Amino acid sequence: MGLLTLITVLLVGLGTAQGLRFVKAPKGARTAGWSLILIVMLWVWYMVAADYGYGAVSGTYTLRREGESSTLVLWRDRSFQQQLSHAGEDIRSQGTWRRSGEGGIEFSKEFLKVSGQQSCFGGKPCGVVVKRLGLFLSIRLGQDGDGPIFRKKLFQ
Repeated sequence: MGLLTLITVLLVGLGTAQGLRFVKAPKGARTAGWSLILIVMLWVWYMVAADYGYGAVSGTYTLRREGESSTLVLWRDRSFQQQLSHAGEDIRSQGTWRRSGEGGIEFSKEFLKVSGQQSCFGGKPCGVVVKRLGLFLSIRLGQDGDGPIFRKKLFQ
């Protein structure tokens, strides 16, 4: 089976193009086509799910709990902006962040502490980047990731 025929099988799904007529492809060809599609989909999912780089982690995160809310914007250049609203007061801050290990994240001292947050090594704010289903990111504050949770906005 030629490459063009295989591509046609994948695109059409039910048959191969011969002239202007479509005929049913052999069962083995259909099985191979669907298997290839499945393998490509799993490979793409893995490439996204396994990426904990600065580009994947950067974005806008929000936290809402116990009468306070916070928006955290992580930039690819390893800087962040944060806004914390508590009891009618808005505070803004800017600082830096960096990844540590596979899923760890550390913030500079300018990070605004939210209720329930515990400091990590040497009093620095830190957390753990968590991916649900390999796609939905959140940052769980605290050395073990058992503190408040910032959830990444899916669409900016």
